[in-house]
Amino acid sequence: MTIDEIRTVCVVGAGTMGSQIAHQIALGGYPVQLYSRSAERIQSAVSGTAALLQKRVERGKLDADDCQRALDRVTASTDLAEAVAGADLVIETIAEDRDAKRALYPQIDAVAPHRAILASNSSTMPSSFFADLVSSPERLLNIHFFNPALVMQLVEVVRGPHTGDDAVDTSMEFVRRIGKAPVLVRQEAFKLVEAGYCTMEDCDLAVRNGLNWPMGPFELGDLVGLDVTREILSQGYQQTGEERWAPTPILSDRVARGELGRKTGKGFYESKR
Repeated sequence: MTIDEIRTVCVVGAGTMGSQIAHQIALGGYPVQLYSRSAERIQSAVSGTAALLQKRVERGKLDADDCQRALDRVTASTDLAEAVAGADLVIETIAEDRDAKRALYPQIDAVAPHRAILASNSSTMPSSFFADLVSSPERLLNIHFFNPALVMQLVEVVRGPHTGDDAVDTSMEFVRRIGKAPVLVRQEAFKLVEAGYCTMEDCDLAVRNGLNWPMGPFELGDLVGLDVTREILSQGYQQTGEERWAPTPILSDRVARGELGRKTGKGFYESKR
């Protein structure tokens, strides 16, 4: 799947995040199917997001016609097969409940086109939790939008051990095309600093300048929260048993001290709360 083959997107889950992600994608010019089992949930989510976009129009930050076109691109559905059937990219945004997600992925896989990229917006569960439930795990990964999705520029693209290069490359470019800044999450940076090969500052500088990312991995960790980052890696390690997922002391020690990043004023770096 290449970026030019991404023409239609389905967002599964119409909570606050799901609705905002759907409308951000629509602002990027893509038709979006927004799915929820509840018609009332969809109506509430869409009206709430429409009100946020209207405020942007009133403040002169969004053209009224662009706003209306984005709203028109979002189609709601309470039928999963109907919502997913024509999608080239499916983004799952339901509640952080592992059992609920594991129940959902076989349903998505059964009705999604075989070429479609499948992505979870989860910040705590790696896609490896669901790789055994889909027919083509090389198309499965995490695309994590920060809350509120309409405002936060950074989006994490997290590959699993099963994820193919094409899915990663296409997802990174897709995030750019909807006006966000993607960062490919890598655990290796922590290990390089811990082993003394470079400093945090030099690693972040190299990533920003060399890869043209908006943030380095240590800056990103502070933004996300080091406790959240550690939980993501811990879950990946528990699921796969692979040492590359095991949280490193440079991360775990800070979490143990309560140095969780921006939300506590100190993580890898000192910051203002």
